[in-house]
Amino acid sequence: MAKTTVTRFCSHICNSRYGKRKARELKIEASEKQVVETIAATTASTVVAEFLTVKEAARLLNTSVRSIYNIIQSGRIKAIRFTPRKTLIKRVDLDQMLVLPEFQVPVLKARKKNPHPKFCYSMSEAQEALNFSERALWELLKRNNIPKYRDGKYTYVLKSDLNKFSNQND
Repeated sequence: MAKTTVTRFCSHICNSRYGKRKARELKIEASEKQVVETIAATTASTVVAEFLTVKEAARLLNTSVRSIYNIIQSGRIKAIRFTPRKTLIKRVDLDQMLVLPEFQVPVLKARKKNPHPKFCYSMSEAQEALNFSERALWELLKRNNIPKYRDGKYTYVLKSDLNKFSNQND
C-alpha cells in the first residue's frame, strides 16, 4: 500500500521489485515473440520441391547432413549424385522411406578373440619362413584372404594358414 496519494508503492524496495518483474516480463514476451517468428519462418521455408538437396532433406527430417549421407550409403534412400558437391534426393523416395517398417538395428557379433601368439608368426618371422619380401607377403595375405591379427604394435598370422600355403607351393 502506498503511504501517500502521490506514490504508487510503499517503499523504494517495492518499487525496484516491481521494476525488475516488469523488465523480466518484457524479456519473456520478446523471447516468445521471437520463437513464434522463428517457427513461422521454418514452416514457411519447408521444402515442397520434387527433388531435394541433402541439406534440404536434413532440414526437412530435422537431422544432420551426415545422417542423410549415412542413410543414402545404407541404401534406405536412393539419391542421384550429379557432381561430388551436388546430390539430389527424390521427395517421393524420402516420404516412402518414412512409411517403411521401423529400421532394425543389426546385432553385432562378439569379436573373436585373437589366437595366442605362440600359434602365430609375426610378420618378420613369416617373411623368414617363406623367404618373401615384406611387400610380397602382404600381397599373398591379401590375395588369399588370410586373416591377420593385431596385438599391440605387432601383426600376426596363424602358422597353420601359412603352412597350408607354403605346402601348396612346394
